[in-house]
Amino acid sequence: MKGGLDSCPRCIRRQTSRSGAMSRKRKKNTPPSPSIHGKTSPAHEQGFYTPFSCLDQYGKRKTRRSSARDLVRESEAPPHSSKDASSGDERLFWEAMADVRPLPHDARERVPPGGPTGGFPRFSVREDWEVLTHLADLVSGESRFSVHYSDEYMDGAVVGLAPTVLKRLRNGDFSYQDHVDLHGLTRQEAHDRVTDFILRSHARGVRCVLVICGRGLNSQGKEPVLKRELVTWMTRAPLKRLVLAFASARTWDGGAGAVYVLLRRRKGKAPVRTPAL
Repeated sequence: MKGGLDSCPRCIRRQTSRSGAMSRKRKKNTPPSPSIHGKTSPAHEQGFYTPFSCLDQYGKRKTRRSSARDLVRESEAPPHSSKDASSGDERLFWEAMADVRPLPHDARERVPPGGPTGGFPRFSVREDWEVLTHLADLVSGESRFSVHYSDEYMDGAVVGLAPTVLKRLRNGDFSYQDHVDLHGLTRQEAHDRVTDFILRSHARGVRCVLVICGRGLNSQGKEPVLKRELVTWMTRAPLKRLVLAFASARTWDGGAGAVYVLLRRRKGKAPVRTPAL
């Protein structure tokens, strides 16, 4: 009887329907396998239920996509202007220039280039230096000269020099060892010539020289311009430290148109010799 029931068509249909219902119930209760884009996670393949294991892969994909987007944005972004520079000085400069506006076109003017200025006069700086040195010497009391004029003749000496030395210089007792002629020269040319001549003479150990300056009869106003300037040059820097005394020359050496100049003794040289009386 038992075998008959199992072989009954009605019983077979019931068993089949029960099996199908139970199978559908099991499928319904079984959670779906977590996967991303059709791929099963490794944890599910091992038989463990790990529903959040796929989030790691999803985060990595999102990070890669974000990095790619950032690179595209940086490549498309315009270059930074100088106003966005990180330098503090440059930032302050642009802040100060924020209100600056260019002039309207009709208000602009082209400045014409200036003409040739030429060189500065050589004597301007030199004279300033000489004046300052002269004032410094007056304050300190160094190298002061005592100058005397008599008609066309004149003489001068460093304060403190023995009167006999100046007297012998006026009398022509010292033989001059070199001379320079200033005829036909301008004031500046004469200044340069005298300065160079005395500096070189002192460097060679020369003690007495003759400077021919002229009487000024052919100059404007008949005034001995170079003669007056010669006194100024010898009593100021740089010659005042080399000159001991000066005096108008004797008639046979040029008279009032020439000047004897007695120079200081160079270190290591013999003292000045005077002719035997």
